[in-house]
Amino acid sequence: MNEAPLSAAALRHLRPDIRAMHGYTPGEQVGDCIKLNTNECAWPPSPRVHEVLRALGDDRLRKYPDPRARRLREVAAATYGVTPAQVLAGNGSDDCLTIIYRSILAPGDRVACPWPTYGLYDDLSAIQGACIEHVDWARDWALPAVLPRLGAKLLLLANPNNPSGTVVPVEQLRRLADALDGILVVDEAYVDFCPGGSILPHLDQHPNLIVLRTFSKSYSLAGARLGLMFAAAPLIDVFMKVKDSYNISALDQAVGTAALEDADHHRELVRRTLQERARLESLLASLGWTWPPSGANFLLCEAGPKAGDLYRGLKDRGLLVRWWDRPGLNTKLRITVGTPEQTDLLMQHLRELL
Repeated sequence: MNEAPLSAAALRHLRPDIRAMHGYTPGEQVGDCIKLNTNECAWPPSPRVHEVLRALGDDRLRKYPDPRARRLREVAAATYGVTPAQVLAGNGSDDCLTIIYRSILAPGDRVACPWPTYGLYDDLSAIQGACIEHVDWARDWALPAVLPRLGAKLLLLANPNNPSGTVVPVEQLRRLADALDGILVVDEAYVDFCPGGSILPHLDQHPNLIVLRTFSKSYSLAGARLGLMFAAAPLIDVFMKVKDSYNISALDQAVGTAALEDADHHRELVRRTLQERARLESLLASLGWTWPPSGANFLLCEAGPKAGDLYRGLKDRGLLVRWWDRPGLNTKLRITVGTPEQTDLLMQHLRELL
């Protein structure tokens, strides 16, 4: 029996807008390549993570995990200076975003974000049936003044921004939260690479503020899929109703707790990344390249009209960087900070290709 006609007939039951959407495109995963395209940390996670994994008994896997991830939330609260009632754990910060969208937005509601930024914001809006409005960043990636006047129910701001790595000062974010008649989500996936850049210490002063963090970057746990949401306790209470019942596995709860408890190792991961970022900047500057000041573990480099050719040339040599074939970004390469050895190899290939 030919399955294709039957499958095509079944598609008519799906929402037309979902069928038409492009869907988020993650960074490439190519075997045996050096990955400088998806902003993972270049060094391994805490040794305590490996200890926890080795010690995890069969009984922990046989039973359902704690549905509210209480221990992880308690340790996160102590780490970040909030209360456990202000913390929700997600299956990556993408899961936290999905919970926010499902809790706040009805079909037709308005979402806004500066652009370009993290593309998943668009896809989640489409899935929810909301209308998203892009506002171009002001000169030098400054915060657009029009944002609080758009009438958006939900305003999303990655800080540091992805893909630019640029940072909006905390006081500007606070003024934006005060001026906004809606919910402000500040996505701080990369903020650990920008000391003093977090708005989280001001959470109690802004009841309409939600802050997101991830273990994928500075904790070197991208494969674990673990994120945190911080908000006022009444908001967290509602979000708890919307999240999947057991959204965080027993393994992820255990490794996340271990990573948070090893503050010294986390500081060392950040220190190494910042040291190598400075070295990468010096080497790329020798090529005459420029980029916006970065508070993240990557640089958005202006590589000129041959950026696409450079991306393909590096890929042919087993090294991945990020390139977007669209206006505004098609002359740029986003390069993740790697190990010193990876940086040296990148520079060798770039000099040969140039």
